[in-house]
Amino acid sequence: MNMKDSQGAQDTSTEQLRTEIAQTRADLGDDVAALSEKVSPRARMSRAVDTARGGVASATSRARLAAPRTARQAAQTVRNHPVPMAAAALALTGAAATALLTRRRAAKVRAARKRAVAGPWSALAGAVATALLARRRADKVRTARTRTAAGPWFGHSRAERTARRARP
Repeated sequence: MNMKDSQGAQDTSTEQLRTEIAQTRADLGDDVAALSEKVSPRARMSRAVDTARGGVASATSRARLAAPRTARQAAQTVRNHPVPMAAAALALTGAAATALLTRRRAAKVRAARKRAVAGPWSALAGAVATALLARRRADKVRTARTRTAAGPWFGHSRAERTARRARP
């Protein structure tokens, strides 16, 4: 083998190595880009939202398809068995009425317990309130008498009294 052939083979292998290195770099860059896209919070959130939207759309579609069928089945059941359905409706109404009456009765019992606990204090509070109201009424009567006795001068400022005097 001569020296020129050896150098040509070496150039080819060098060029081949450089090409392989460039290809490996490109592949590695693609891999890094794919990994960064996969772990990016924004991309992950976007994928999760897309998955959720798909699930909601699927569930909505199934519900739209099932609703008329379910309504038809219910109507058919009522037509086929009117007496049991009427009995069920009556039982449901009775249960609702019983629940309402039970709640009202419980509220009355709670109010009675409150009154029983506050018994002596409520009597005292009632007496105090009556005394305060009587005093307020007496003060109003006294004020009305004073206003009547004072005539038109009661409750006016000095400027208003002076202006009244100046009027003919």
